[in-house]
Amino acid sequence: MAGRLTGRTAVVTGGSAGIGQEIARRLASEGADIAVADVDPADEARELVTEAGRRFFSDKIDISDANAIHEFAARVRSELGAADILVNSAAVVLPADIDHVTYDEWRRTFAVNVDGAFLTSRAFLPDLKASGSGRIVNITSSSYWTPPPPFVSYVSSKGALNGLTSVLAANLAAHHITVKGVAASLVRTATAVENTSESFFEQTVRIQNIKRVQLPADVSGVVAFLASDDAAFITGQIIAADGGSTRR
Repeated sequence: MAGRLTGRTAVVTGGSAGIGQEIARRLASEGADIAVADVDPADEARELVTEAGRRFFSDKIDISDANAIHEFAARVRSELGAADILVNSAAVVLPADIDHVTYDEWRRTFAVNVDGAFLTSRAFLPDLKASGSGRIVNITSSSYWTPPPPFVSYVSSKGALNGLTSVLAANLAAHHITVKGVAASLVRTATAVENTSESFFEQTVRIQNIKRVQLPADVSGVVAFLASDDAAFITGQIIAADGGSTRR
């Protein structure tokens, strides 16, 4: 049976692991061919996508490099055709407060989390315009509304990404491109486990209405919906998929 995204090509940044990898798998299960941009190899993502019977392409690049991302976009067109869906999922997470984060760390966080989303959106804009129903989905964070103290650069960058989501939705509506964000809670991934403690997971669960740790699949299902025609009249919104921790 055909899925909601059959015949479409989706680009997922940060798709080699964690939330991005699960998004790639879920979109493939809905029928999309998948391209992944990441600084790490995407062998596991390739296996998951091809198991779903979809085509896969990946490139090991830094999405904050404007030249690299434009070259990547050209290679995606050559390998899979023009992109219909872009998911900006790549992110840097640094657990440091303002007293301890260095300026270089601050800039690196913004370079990936904000500049990367901007550069990738711009590189694939011709494809999304030509699609007639282009979709951009930005993975942001509910920590913007309930910020944990030691993540000053990460939370600030996600606030900027929320702003980018809003303004791109307004800028691109005339081209039938919708732009929305998914604000996740603390998701159990290898990166999250590395940068936080188990007690921080427990603290996050306590403020949620849904009393369990969030998993990558809790994000990917929302992304699949927003990337589909079922969400064709939703744009400029940040969807809080956070177990009710913000109750917005």
